Amino acid sequence: MFQKNLKHLSGGFMKTWFVSSLAAWLLIPALAWGARPQEGLACLEVGDLRCAQEVRDQVVAAGDTSEASMLLQMRSLFREGRYSEAVTILDALNAKGIQVEEYDSNPYRASASAARGLVSVREAGVEVRYAPGVERILRDDAVDVLLSSRRVYDKLFGGGPDHDVLLDIFPTAGRFIQASGLPPEAVRTTGVVALSKWSRLLLSSPRALSRGYGWKDTVAHEYIHLVVSWSSADRTPVWLQEGLAKHLESRWRTDDGAALTVHQQTLLAKALRDETFVPFEKFRHSMAYLDSGEEAALAFAQVATLVQHVLESGGEETLPIIIRRIRDGEEPELVVAEAAGYTDFDALMVGWRSWVAQLPLVSEKVAALPVVLDGDADEFASDPLLAVDGSKLRSARLGDLLRERDRPLAALVEYRKAADGDGPTSPMLMAREADCLSKLKRMDEALALVNEGVDLYPEFTLLQVTRGRLLDAIGVHGSAVEAWKAAHDLNPFDVEVQQALVDDFGLLGKGADAARHKEYLHILKTGGADRAAR
Repeated sequence: MFQKNLKHLSGGFMKTWFVSSLAAWLLIPALAWGARPQEGLACLEVGDLRCAQEVRDQVVAAGDTSEASMLLQMRSLFREGRYSEAVTILDALNAKGIQVEEYDSNPYRASASAARGLVSVREAGVEVRYAPGVERILRDDAVDVLLSSRRVYDKLFGGGPDHDVLLDIFPTAGRFIQASGLPPEAVRTTGVVALSKWSRLLLSSPRALSRGYGWKDTVAHEYIHLVVSWSSADRTPVWLQEGLAKHLESRWRTDDGAALTVHQQTLLAKALRDETFVPFEKFRHSMAYLDSGEEAALAFAQVATLVQHVLESGGEETLPIIIRRIRDGEEPELVVAEAAGYTDFDALMVGWRSWVAQLPLVSEKVAALPVVLDGDADEFASDPLLAVDGSKLRSARLGDLLRERDRPLAALVEYRKAADGDGPTSPMLMAREADCLSKLKRMDEALALVNEGVDLYPEFTLLQVTRGRLLDAIGVHGSAVEAWKAAHDLNPFDVEVQQALVDDFGLLGKGADAARHKEYLHILKTGGADRAAR
């Protein structure tokens, strides 16, 4: 049966045989003698979508209706994001008595359901699909990030995908989970919000998390995965892919590598002290299946700093060489070690630990922000302290009541009572305290506190919003706009944030920027309805 042949085809022999430039070697005889669907399926095995598309088109033009041809069409259409068409072929296979789902784990039907109703924009080799309505606010930024990523990372790695890059932005975490094929508990445990898989990118809207998140760098992070997978014929191990993606995820917008957060520094310092590093074998298949957000943060810190050490030792010009050697079948661990000047991977790990030990790592009482999806809890649930300590939560709620009744000093006492004692620093309480201090005309204290909070929890949107409010209150609009922009990059669906950007850009004489955010503000106030009608 073809099923048995397919399993053999996806094994090591065929995957290795087709690794080196299928388009250059395989498709020439295919054009002369007629393409076979097995060749296209082998292209997919090494992440070469363009090759698979070319074989598929020839097979279809030749009138091939075999099982292999139908499988090639279904799988390549799925990778192109043409989910409904893939499901149609899946149904046809099932009608022939071929139960594809028994040996093919791709979420064809779930993806078609999750993507229903998405609208699309294409530009210069990228396509972004998003939900109509307020999600329109993400469109232009998403396109900009993808175009910048293609330009920067393709150059850095010596090449990138030769097909259009598709990004699907799902408006809810539930729809992302559907399309991802990941178990919901993995997403809620480690906070996975995006994937690079099946030759395309999948992303949860920042609206899917109660506090938003740094979704732009996340898009770049996932694009790096796509470049590395495509360039190495899908042979780069997870630890190296994640290290490259994490260390370089901000490169699309800055010349520097991504800095470790205070939380990651704290975890790394503790792991160095206690010898509690996450074993690489534990995330051999995916970071999504680690035991907690803390463990995932430490694992990312490990591999990101390992890559940083390698690139500082060998230079970024070694990146295309590393990827090419891995594509050609060399052992990734040895390739990376030699790129950094070490004889083997064990020596690299010893050198990396010594290097990390010299870093000026800070150690603070911070924790991973809880994963709160699709607004299924109140705002306190997104705070690492208040989400787990009921006694402190009671004081925080009392502080809110007092603050709402314009009693800032009494509220400040309750917030500080809640923040006192053991447990991680609370970003929510820092924002609340800063607000009370500003009402008490203690602006220097308020700004110092909120700046400290931003350093500790840069992705806690309320801290950025509070900082913007304080800076506007004292008339420092140039600095205020930076805080509001940071808040926008985390959660652009906040009306206050968009209005503040309209106002501040106007005061600074930046009319084009003001107009852009005025458009976003209008989308939020109308739900994007009139834009959709046009």
